[in-house]
Amino acid sequence: MVACSEKSAPSAPESTVKTDSASPTRGGQLVVALRAEPAQLNPLVDQGSGAHSVRPALDSLVWDNGDGTYEPWLATSWEVSDDASTYVFHLRKDVKFHDGTPLNAEAVKANFDYVLNPANKSTGSTAKLKPVATVVDEYTLSVKLATPESSFLTLIAAPYFGILSKAQLENDPKSLATKLIGTGPFKFDNWVKGQSLTYVRNDDYNWAPAKFHRGTAYVDSIKYVFLPEDQTRYNALATKEAQVVDYVPPEYAKQTKASTDYQTQEFLLPGVGYSLHLNTRRPPFDQKEVRQALLHGLNRAEIVASATFGAYPTQEYLASTTPDFAKNLKNKISYDPDLAARLLDKAGWSQRDSEGYRVKDGQRLSSFVPYADNDQLAQRTLEQVQIDARKLGFEIQLQPVTDLPERLYNGNYGLLGSFQSEATGMQLWRLYGSDNISDGSTVGSNASFLRIPELDAVLAKARAAGKAEDRAKYYAEAQEILPEYAPSVPLYSRARLIAVQKNVHGVTWDNAWPQPFLFDAWIAQP
Repeated sequence: MVACSEKSAPSAPESTVKTDSASPTRGGQLVVALRAEPAQLNPLVDQGSGAHSVRPALDSLVWDNGDGTYEPWLATSWEVSDDASTYVFHLRKDVKFHDGTPLNAEAVKANFDYVLNPANKSTGSTAKLKPVATVVDEYTLSVKLATPESSFLTLIAAPYFGILSKAQLENDPKSLATKLIGTGPFKFDNWVKGQSLTYVRNDDYNWAPAKFHRGTAYVDSIKYVFLPEDQTRYNALATKEAQVVDYVPPEYAKQTKASTDYQTQEFLLPGVGYSLHLNTRRPPFDQKEVRQALLHGLNRAEIVASATFGAYPTQEYLASTTPDFAKNLKNKISYDPDLAARLLDKAGWSQRDSEGYRVKDGQRLSSFVPYADNDQLAQRTLEQVQIDARKLGFEIQLQPVTDLPERLYNGNYGLLGSFQSEATGMQLWRLYGSDNISDGSTVGSNASFLRIPELDAVLAKARAAGKAEDRAKYYAEAQEILPEYAPSVPLYSRARLIAVQKNVHGVTWDNAWPQPFLFDAWIAQP
């Protein structure tokens, strides 16, 4: 076994947050405006919007530095087998959960057991690895993965594997949806659905990663307010209703960064950016030529520039900040409407109806895309996609819905827009690997339902690679393969821009997701 696992580093966030030589002051409530409210709080199940708002209560086994290295957190040290399939963690002996129970190997095992149990329907990356945890002694735990995964430390460093109380997991699992009992610097206080989520300081806390201050958090409490309306969220910044605003809307990005009224940090999120996944279980995307035609026939650069006001870049199948992004990619996605037209002709969609749409055997070339009815950015993006597709003779119907998460489970879509941020190339396996196609008894993350044997083989090699250079080589091969099969149309990487009022200091970055980290935050007194 080796004592660490290498990984490529994503770019550090752009920051205009000033360092302050003054001593931090304690007290006050930090109000943070978020774009989305979690459907429920249980991080071991929900891989949606919850990461924004569960971190204050939850610590992880390791801290991801974002530069290819990790630091101790709840684990003091660890070893990794040469084939990246077995991980052994040595735990701190001085940590207690908010309910007073001790952190030990049995408690951490309960978390792995929870995601391993299919009845809990965990959708997270850790669950997909089918981890089997074994207690070695009171403070030592061994975890064996069903398949090797060299990015495992990155996955468990994320908020979605924050460690929860064994007592809660085993004795009151239903409560996980509405409250959290962790070991974090803040304790769950109150959740007013549709409005806010509040945490209060944990006065027993003294085990933050070494890069942060010792002892308890500086602020008395953190209050997350949920403001999905872009204008309302920006107004909360302008009026100082919120001291930290996460996901400043792209239409206000330029002026916010230029303003001297705020401090800003920006991070181009790694992973698979906003992409349109094409359901190959439904016509017309069961035809490869149709998928390829949409991939090459949409003017992705213009769509993205228009929908995001120039704030977000167009991406390939991985964001450029993702570890193992292929910097010398040869098979890049080209905009070629003439090629798209030839592909549609080849697939038999050569005739047009009276409205200019392509038809075959009396059927119009048509599909539909559901999107969350309160997601303004998705609506703008899809409206531009609809306009471009019409030029190809392809009808795309837009469906604002309130049940978008369920659509992935039941396959009720033709195209499905999704955004998956995770600081690892493993995202390619999660979204395009055959292992992750729903079989009716499990929830799959492969939204195209497409099996690509040559891609599966390359991804398996990447995930088992112990050396960073080998992993990068195999993930680069995977990125060369994907445009040929076109399971999705990648559109943009999301730039996560946060703005902070000038009297707030110490807002840092949680690299594993990535997102703002608030343990060091403090509020200067007037």
